[in-house]
Amino acid sequence: MIFEQQLEDLKRSPVGRWFYGREQNEQRILAGLGGLIVIAILWAGVWNPVSDWCEISVNRQQNAQQLHDWLLTNESAARKAATTKPNQSRSLTPIITRTATAHEISVSRLQPESNGVVRVVLQQQSFNKIISWVAQMEEKNGVSVERASLDSLEEPGFVNAQIRLN
Repeated sequence: MIFEQQLEDLKRSPVGRWFYGREQNEQRILAGLGGLIVIAILWAGVWNPVSDWCEISVNRQQNAQQLHDWLLTNESAARKAATTKPNQSRSLTPIITRTATAHEISVSRLQPESNGVVRVVLQQQSFNKIISWVAQMEEKNGVSVERASLDSLEEPGFVNAQIRLN
């Protein structure tokens, strides 16, 4: 009864008069197009966003599971790394002096700092030897340069350097 009343109201409206004033074949085509439009709106407004959300949720869950598995696999190494202080495992001073001697570099001053960084001052040294020395320490001993300052000298290829190694 309510449906019949709404159908009558629709037939009396300007859109209804226009629609029902068409031939029956045109009404079928328009109804089919209207149905397709409704389906397209439902797909674009409801189905597609829900589907995308579901896919994103599955990806997040898989990533979280992979991270969890990795953490379980590497738990002991992570705990060991968390309890070991960085400077307990090695002393930079012997590494620096040994490798500098091997590269024929004369260290003017070597100053260890409380945070494990060692400041090295080099005077009138070959630029190429310094670069080679630093690269070798990084590759073979895991020593990294925190900061470096190089000043050129009048003699070509020679520099004064202040390097903070970590």
